[in-house]
Amino acid sequence: MRREHPDRSMIARFLLQLSRKERKIMIRAFQLIGFFASILLSSSPVHAAPNVACNYGTSQAWDRISLIYVGPWQIAHHAGYVMAGPMTMPFPASGDSETMQIEMLPTGGLVGTHPEAQHPIPFVWADEPPWSFEADASRDGVPAPMLSSSDVEKLMECGVENLARLIGRTQATIDGTTMDMTLRLMVVGPDQMYGIFHTSSIANGMPVKSWRAVTLTR
Repeated sequence: MRREHPDRSMIARFLLQLSRKERKIMIRAFQLIGFFASILLSSSPVHAAPNVACNYGTSQAWDRISLIYVGPWQIAHHAGYVMAGPMTMPFPASGDSETMQIEMLPTGGLVGTHPEAQHPIPFVWADEPPWSFEADASRDGVPAPMLSSSDVEKLMECGVENLARLIGRTQATIDGTTMDMTLRLMVVGPDQMYGIFHTSSIANGMPVKSWRAVTLTR
C-alpha cells in the first residue's frame, strides 16, 4: 500500500467548518481509532511459516489450539483513512503500541480486554466467505490496506479461508455518540495476527467511518 501523510491544511479547513461539538467528536474519534487499532499487529510486515497456520481454517481445528493465544499481545495500527461525510482523509500510522490481554471465557471463547476500554472485545469464529480487504476498501472509496488479503495468501501459500479468522465487535460512546467497532483478524502464526479495523458512527447527522490495517504480535 502506498503510504500517505495527511494534508494537514485540508484537515484544518475541514475541521473549521464543523461545529465545536463536531470537532470534538472528530478529534476524539481519531484518538479512539488509534487506541483500539493499537490493540492489533506489529509495524513489521507479516512473516510466518507457510502452511502451518493454513491448517486452522475450521472451527474444530481452531478449538484445539485457541488456548495458546491466551496472554498479552502488542497491537500496532498502520496508516488508514477516516471518512467524514463526503470527505476522505488519510492519517498516518502510529508509532505507539498498546497491550491487549486475550483471555479465555468459560465457554471456550476468547475475549480481549484493556483497562482503558469501555467494553471487552469478544472474538467469535468468522463464519463468512473468504475476505477480500481490497474489495472492501474499494467499496468504501479508499485505497487498499498495507497488505491485501491476496498479499496474505501469497505470503502464507494458502487461501485466507484456510486460516483461522476471528471477528471482534464492540462499541464506545463519546459525548452521547455511539461508535461501532469491528476488528477482523487472520491468524498467520502462533505469535502474529493481521487484520482490518473498521469504525462507524453518526455525529450530528454526519456519517463518520474509519478503515485501517492492524497487526498483533507477541
